[in-house]
Amino acid sequence: MISLSAKFHNARALLAAGCACLAAPAFAADLAPPPPVFTWSGLYIGFNFGYAVPASTSFNTSAVDLGDSSAVIPHLWGAAAAAGATGAVGARLNGFMSGGQLGYNWQFGDRWIAGVETDIAAGGVRGGGGFTTVTPAAVPPFNVATSVSVNRTLEYLGTVRGRLGYAVTPTIMAYVTGGLAYGGLSTATTVRQSFNPSVFPSAAAQSDFFSNRFGWTIGGGGEMALTDAMSAKFEALYYNLGSANTSGVPLIHSALIGDGVVGTGISTSTRFQGVMIRGGLNYRFVGSAPTASGAAPTLPAPQFVALTPPAFADWHVTVMPYLWALSLNGTTTAHGEQIGANVSFPDLLTKSSSPPLEAAAHIEARNGPLSIFADYVWAQVRASGSILAQRTPVTGLTLAADGTGHLKFNARAILEGGGAYEVLRWDGPSGSSTAIDAIAGARYWNMRTNVSLDIVGAANIPALGLTQIGRQALADSGELAWVDPLVGLRLRQELASGDEFQLKGDIGGFGVGSKISWQTVGGYVHNFQFYGFNCQSMIGYRALEVDYAKGSGVGQSGINIVLHGPIAGIGLRF
Repeated sequence: MISLSAKFHNARALLAAGCACLAAPAFAADLAPPPPVFTWSGLYIGFNFGYAVPASTSFNTSAVDLGDSSAVIPHLWGAAAAAGATGAVGARLNGFMSGGQLGYNWQFGDRWIAGVETDIAAGGVRGGGGFTTVTPAAVPPFNVATSVSVNRTLEYLGTVRGRLGYAVTPTIMAYVTGGLAYGGLSTATTVRQSFNPSVFPSAAAQSDFFSNRFGWTIGGGGEMALTDAMSAKFEALYYNLGSANTSGVPLIHSALIGDGVVGTGISTSTRFQGVMIRGGLNYRFVGSAPTASGAAPTLPAPQFVALTPPAFADWHVTVMPYLWALSLNGTTTAHGEQIGANVSFPDLLTKSSSPPLEAAAHIEARNGPLSIFADYVWAQVRASGSILAQRTPVTGLTLAADGTGHLKFNARAILEGGGAYEVLRWDGPSGSSTAIDAIAGARYWNMRTNVSLDIVGAANIPALGLTQIGRQALADSGELAWVDPLVGLRLRQELASGDEFQLKGDIGGFGVGSKISWQTVGGYVHNFQFYGFNCQSMIGYRALEVDYAKGSGVGQSGINIVLHGPIAGIGLRF
């Protein structure tokens, strides 16, 4: 017989064993390492795309009388020539830039992030303008007709900056930034004058300036993590690269009346400063973050999925017409006459003589990792008067008086075709994924521009290849047709099933067709069904630049322009 004390002892042992079994899982859980903590720390690399807004639009010209030895009437023209070439031009400095960045972040104190970043970008940031004057000479009714045209370009822009950020949430950071800015600046000035009455034309004074400059930048922005390794950012940077000045460019008039000579010295000055508004994507390699206890476990580098693209299966085709709200930045040239256009889409709707016309469509067929695509754009744009950045009378007029430019820009066909192949894919949280496609193809251009110049007292127009119609001179570039090879990359970030963010960039030309061309397209794509049809919608932004010219001198025609604006489309999937 078992005693009562033995029963009690056995019950106590069983209770202790049961408690130990219940406590074991909890104890084991306490010993398990905590799950990885998201962190901003680590080295990152990325690319960006942005738009420069000018902070100063002033481009100043000034002139001094270098000497007037007019034989019949001494000192007749000098003062009037100098006064006519002095003035201010409202020359814009805006356009698109794209480039890349490299940086390092260090997260400390749970929410604070310190870092350093360097970046460089290039593109089509430019602007131009001009003015015309008629200045009375010393003896009426003699006068001097003057035309001044100026252009300026920010060839590239780079920065080296510190960053200080605060994690508003674990995956959203706001930051301020500032540091060194550097860039390449160029300006071009052309001054033409004609003395009335006179039967001899004067030469043009031209100055070209380029300089690599250092300055400073300050700004701020925000960054949001899309995956453990990838983040999207949006920032605004004010940059100041100082001023660009030219001086002492001579404008000489000879054989005006008798054997006299009149000389005028031309100087220009402008500032290169503005605000760069841009977005971008960053890929972070490694990192660590503090836990609640203050420890900082090191996280492994994000692991790539094996480089196995989707298997080949059936073809899927998407046909999507779309609208492109076109704006123009740049210059067009016809028979040596150049018109600079910095025209926004609202300008074309409200100030143009006729609304812009266009037709555009995108077709893409995909089978596993392979895509074949084609894109077509036809567009016609008219601009005139104050919405043109430059007013240029015809070069070399015997009698110049005034000039106002009109532009008809006709993109008869911008046809892009090629293929894309998925070269890299990795997974993200919540079933999202990221893929990168390599792109190769060609872009066919068929363009035509008409430059119309309203002028007074024009002569020698046929020598310039122009047709004179009353007080108007017309220059037609004729058909400009060429093919550019292109290569590029496309990033596809799947946010959820049927929702995708795409960003594509390519570069082409390489002197085969145009000197250079580049394109950046980004947008959000959504798949849905409508009355049983598989549909796809898209909204985003597109920028396309080309620099092409043929001929030389008064026979030169070409375009150096950026076409850009929002895009939106809806189509069918088969």
